[in-house]
Amino acid sequence: MCVIPRSMPMRSASSPFFFICQVPWPITGTFLPVASNSRVSMGLSVATRMLTCERGAAQKLHGRSPALDCCSDLGFYFALMKLMYRYFHPIAFNAVRFVISSVAMLAILNVRGEKAGIHREDVRGIIWLAFIGNTVYPFLFVLGLDRTKAGNAALLMALTPVFAFLIGVAMKKEHFSAGVLMGIILSITGAAAIVLFGRTELSFVDSGVGDLLMIAAAICWAWQSAESTRLLPKYGPIRLTVYAMVTGTAIMVPLSVPWLAAQNWRAIPAIGWLGLAYSALLSITYSYFVWAYAINTIGIAHTSVFNNVTPIVALFAGSLLLAEKPSFAQLAGVALVLVGVFMVRSRKPIAVPDE
Repeated sequence: MCVIPRSMPMRSASSPFFFICQVPWPITGTFLPVASNSRVSMGLSVATRMLTCERGAAQKLHGRSPALDCCSDLGFYFALMKLMYRYFHPIAFNAVRFVISSVAMLAILNVRGEKAGIHREDVRGIIWLAFIGNTVYPFLFVLGLDRTKAGNAALLMALTPVFAFLIGVAMKKEHFSAGVLMGIILSITGAAAIVLFGRTELSFVDSGVGDLLMIAAAICWAWQSAESTRLLPKYGPIRLTVYAMVTGTAIMVPLSVPWLAAQNWRAIPAIGWLGLAYSALLSITYSYFVWAYAINTIGIAHTSVFNNVTPIVALFAGSLLLAEKPSFAQLAGVALVLVGVFMVRSRKPIAVPDE
């Protein structure tokens, strides 16, 4: 999951932005330009080139650009979710957006003409992947975000890369690398600086339950990222994402019935429905596909570390669009994130072969 720093005011959520980056769209295999403010897109284009440049042309689209794009598109995700909670109960909102995303993913799978089917020996693994990644994680995330402050949530979700790396090493999906771990720690430190020196209120005194839920959510997402590497080579990012999404949603919806029944659907304004569509189709459908694609091509640690680029996106979006001036500490945090990402990126992903 991607995070937003405290410097982004909540009003920015009412105008979701997409960033122009000529990035590979893994669903169709083509490039997807997405419209946005030209100054923001210019800055992000520079950052994208810095972080994704490779020596060989064949390596240019090796997963890093999609991973960065995923985090860029989710730069306003936290603010959007907080805004939606004004109109929806978190669990009702969660269930509906996952249903919409499941339908969209099935349609995409059908358009691509891919054969559906799961090998008998993989049924149990896909159910577990779906349950942890698409049932437990969303519940923990929305309930945690509802019970803690945005700054707390951003800071705690920034721990995802280190959880993902350590779980990947423990599961023998990646080799341990001190350099990669140091790069991840630097990126987390930088993300923390961006969040801590922003404007949104931050407090660990009265939000203990929410903070624990966010930590648990980060661990679940990290586990899901690591576990998916076992099945991605067989099914590919599109099919595996669809299977896990549909299965997880099928488990989630019955558990959400009390909140779905209690929700006053007629009272939801147009902006609420637009936010729901944005969250379902971009924040879930697109980003889940891209995340799986990146995990499959560049590995767990290399993908997860891009999670901490998101605060940079939101910080500079606030500066360019809202005339907010980043503090020196926040700029130092940006530098630490970039150095950390570069340290991880500069080390070739080495997956541990399955025994």
